[in-house]
Amino acid sequence: MNQTSPANMIQSNAEWFREAKFGLFVHWGLYALPGGIWKGQETEYIGEWLQAKFRIPNRDYSLLAAGFNPVGFNAEEWVLTAKAAGMRYIVFTAKHHEGFAMYHSKCDSFNIVDATPFGRDALAELAEACQRHGIKLGLYYSQDLDWHHPDGGDPGPNFPENFGMSWANDWDYPDHSQKNFSRYLEQKVFPQLTELLTNYGPISLLWFDCPVNISAADSRRLYERVKNLQPDCMVNSRLGHGLGDYGSLGDNQLPAARRSGLFETPGTANDTWGFKCNDNNWKSPQQIINTLVSLAARDTNYLLNIGPGPDGRFPSPALELLKQVGRWLKPYDNTIYNSSGNPFPGNFEWGETTVSQSKNNHTKLNLFINDKSKPIILCGLNNPVLNCYEAAEKQPVPFSKPDTTTAGIELIQIDPTSLPDSPLPSVIRLELDTMDYPDITPVTAAVSDILILPATIGELRNGESTAEASGGKNNIGAAGEQLNDTGHSQLSETGLLVSWHNPLDSISWQVMFPNTGTYRLELVTAAAYHSNPWSDGQTVKITYSSGHSRQEQETLLKGKEFPSQPGNCYPEGSSVCGKLKIEQPQNVKITLSMINPGPEATFGLGLKELQLIKE
Repeated sequence: MNQTSPANMIQSNAEWFREAKFGLFVHWGLYALPGGIWKGQETEYIGEWLQAKFRIPNRDYSLLAAGFNPVGFNAEEWVLTAKAAGMRYIVFTAKHHEGFAMYHSKCDSFNIVDATPFGRDALAELAEACQRHGIKLGLYYSQDLDWHHPDGGDPGPNFPENFGMSWANDWDYPDHSQKNFSRYLEQKVFPQLTELLTNYGPISLLWFDCPVNISAADSRRLYERVKNLQPDCMVNSRLGHGLGDYGSLGDNQLPAARRSGLFETPGTANDTWGFKCNDNNWKSPQQIINTLVSLAARDTNYLLNIGPGPDGRFPSPALELLKQVGRWLKPYDNTIYNSSGNPFPGNFEWGETTVSQSKNNHTKLNLFINDKSKPIILCGLNNPVLNCYEAAEKQPVPFSKPDTTTAGIELIQIDPTSLPDSPLPSVIRLELDTMDYPDITPVTAAVSDILILPATIGELRNGESTAEASGGKNNIGAAGEQLNDTGHSQLSETGLLVSWHNPLDSISWQVMFPNTGTYRLELVTAAAYHSNPWSDGQTVKITYSSGHSRQEQETLLKGKEFPSQPGNCYPEGSSVCGKLKIEQPQNVKITLSMINPGPEATFGLGLKELQLIKE
């Protein structure tokens, strides 16, 4: 996924985006009317791609507009629902790949006012409601793909398909050589962007998508048009070619760790974006809340999607889901909004952490606890802890500073066992004796039963020679853009170590072992590219070095895939890669390299983390 931070980014707008954390994505268009079913056949793919899935001619698909009359649409209810769920902004699909404008476009009559019996400008009503209730408004706009326009983006017959579907409309317009993408840009895209950015008040962000065909020059022109019309409007990275003010991660993609910059993960509440009448595979409130917390701990916003039905109403399960999320979030909102991510070098098996700061109060360290059955040990926190309490009820939580032989590194032990027994996370706040960012020694010490070492904190070394790039479909990103494989391992913007197939490359972690014990080493890997399968079968070499002692072993990875959440496009799994016996306190350098990447599908794997599990 492309991402950049231009020097001319408007700081004030970047600040609201960083503080907001939680937004509502709304995919709504003509595709809501068939709800995933066409002539008795149901698509197994996402709802808004119905026309491409069944290769529906425009003359037939356009007839849907005559039956589109969403009399249940109420912009006020949408906004109040989002606000009650704790969402700070809404991103609305002004035009998706079907080419239908969900506003009154004067340059194309294929829109919700001129082509439907509904005859109302849904965007105008939504913009007014957002301004009235203090919710930021963003717009999704498909700048490249447009199946209704004869010159809509078409990467050509040699471009990899999308789940067996064409990206472009090659059923109505099969002659790729006759298509003039510039004509489409001038006739539709630039005029519609001008309408959107001049007729609907402040637009806080433009959410572009699928840059499969657009050139770097045209992406730059679109970026400049947005900034000329509304300088404060943020632009996402799916504009293409490394442009954008913030990074749009993959669909339902969870970053492995914090990265520098502004990021957002778009996610589905069930399996689809556009409405599908038979998709009842809804995420649980626990899954949504844990995703929100995990993303906040990684300085990443959560843009949660709901696909309204053809009547304009949100599905009732989605309304109940949002209500429960809002109920949990309300007493904990000051631990999420305007927070910074995990300040420690590694991740934790018991939950997540964020940092809250203000000009007039002590800095707070927020611990989101899922496993409340055993003590929590924080290593390297140098600020004195003034208070430790449950964040909502302000009830004290016991903590202590245990004796340690960890080379003078400070330890804090917290007892969470008195917290309520609930499937939802509890939040402990540590009030620190500072108004500055926490002072933390970046040490990785095995002081708990599980030590998690993300790839982001390892030392990555590339050999002099490159490996053969994987090529083909494995290098297609979430938005259809082609990704480069340099032949060397590299950290992605999500914190995965990707292109992990060069035996000359390695990653190392320095680990402090203050006590004796035996540890099982497990690698957590993920599909690095959108919708690639998770698989094992790689051969890795692991090296342990301590002083003059050195051990090596090679292991063929055989593991298991983790249970997948609805809509997850980046499956993960875990494989045992060795055992380490510590007979005396010592520092150990653990080095990992790939000897054989295994089947071709494994080129799409990314290393998320190494876990040391005490036996």
